[in-house]
Amino acid sequence: MNVQLERVPWTPQLYRVMAGLMVSLFVAAMDATVVGTALPTIARDLGSFQLYPWIVAGYLITATTTVPLWGRLADLHGRRRVLLVGIVVFIIASALCATSPSMVWLIAFRTLQGIGAGCIQPVVFTILGDIFPLKQRAPLSGLFSSMWAIAAIIGPALGAVFVSTIGWRWIFTINLPLGLVALALVWGYKERRPEKAGARGLDLRGSLLLTAGVVLLLVGLGAGSQSATPNWLFVVAAVVLLALFARVEWVSANPTVPLDLLRHRVIGPAIAVGALMGTVMFGVTTYIPLWVQEVQGGSPFDAGAAVGAMSIGWPVVSALAGFFMVRIGYQRLVVAGTLALLAGTLMLAIGSPGRGIVWTAAASLVIGAGMGAIAAPLLIVIQNIVDWSRRGAATALNQFSRTIGGAVGVSLMGVLLQRYVNSAKDPLGARTQLQAGLHADFVVLVVLAALMLAIAIAILVVARRADQEKQSAAAAGAGSIGASAD
Repeated sequence: MNVQLERVPWTPQLYRVMAGLMVSLFVAAMDATVVGTALPTIARDLGSFQLYPWIVAGYLITATTTVPLWGRLADLHGRRRVLLVGIVVFIIASALCATSPSMVWLIAFRTLQGIGAGCIQPVVFTILGDIFPLKQRAPLSGLFSSMWAIAAIIGPALGAVFVSTIGWRWIFTINLPLGLVALALVWGYKERRPEKAGARGLDLRGSLLLTAGVVLLLVGLGAGSQSATPNWLFVVAAVVLLALFARVEWVSANPTVPLDLLRHRVIGPAIAVGALMGTVMFGVTTYIPLWVQEVQGGSPFDAGAAVGAMSIGWPVVSALAGFFMVRIGYQRLVVAGTLALLAGTLMLAIGSPGRGIVWTAAASLVIGAGMGAIAAPLLIVIQNIVDWSRRGAATALNQFSRTIGGAVGVSLMGVLLQRYVNSAKDPLGARTQLQAGLHADFVVLVVLAALMLAIAIAILVVARRADQEKQSAAAAGAGSIGASAD
């Protein structure tokens, strides 16, 4: 489809494709949240309770490490083919998860499921970038981004219903009919690749270094550990491997991750904002429940409601951001979004047990609104800058930076919290130190939000300067034409 058109006409085929993309994105997003409420029951039924954190960690690791690989494959072999393969992998892995005879097999199949999930989001948003011009893509990207927030609300509730009625295996079985529907709808997508887009191969050495480095980093920072205790030897090894990966990618003719894009005056700052946003987002979802239950004395339901407020603010503002972006520009939206993040994190930092759960939920709502104003505009801008042959890799880089930023940031915040807790000498002191440690984590979120605001302002200044240069060049061109005419 021609992305140069002012507006792409909606046809029955296009409606089917968009429905398929939305269903596939929703299923992958929901599967990341639906398992949480079923974990205790799964561990009780399958045994090997000590392994249960790996049900989540295995999925997280492969869903993270494979994102750049899928993005690059989409550039090499086309979006449709790669997305269909990813959906098939996800469906097969879901069926295997539903029939798992033991905890070890469930972890293995969840790891496979993460590989399929790692394909879906970057390729779905890449297809949106291929089909629609900016004016249509902006509101659609906001709508698609909201699928993650909606899944964050529906997933845990659906998991609880399955566990209490027909059994936990249905949290995986439900993916089969939904995945098949998505597969059938996407099958009719007729992709139009530019003539110059050709396969040049995948940098296998860089891919292996990236995968090994990220796996060691996530495991070293405590993924899959019940105590979430960092293993600094693994972290050091991960840093070494990722440094080697960066060196290989800089000189590769066919890089898995287009690191050269980070030098772009817009893409580099946008990726930095995405990584910091991931830390704030995962920090809120990880530490607000602990604050509500252990400091404010709330119930698990209260904690879920406080975090869920973020999932309300996100989709509402994300949908609105798509419409406003074409009118006021993405730079102002990003500045507004980072201001909201700063306000929300400040509310958390100045919070206290006496302010109540409503205050915490309000802070979460404001943070979600800020996320909604930032996520879709930055992705659209990144996609507009690169051409077709790099759009998949650039889209994947955006998602990858957010996930890695969140994983690393939250783990380091956990180390900070643990230092406070370990300094307590008695149970009463432990509660006091827990409150102090969580407050310190919230202050870290404030600092990160302020840094995001500074980067957003820099992006706005750079954009204005570029506009002034274009106006000056146009004026100079008009003046020279006038002189020639005289």
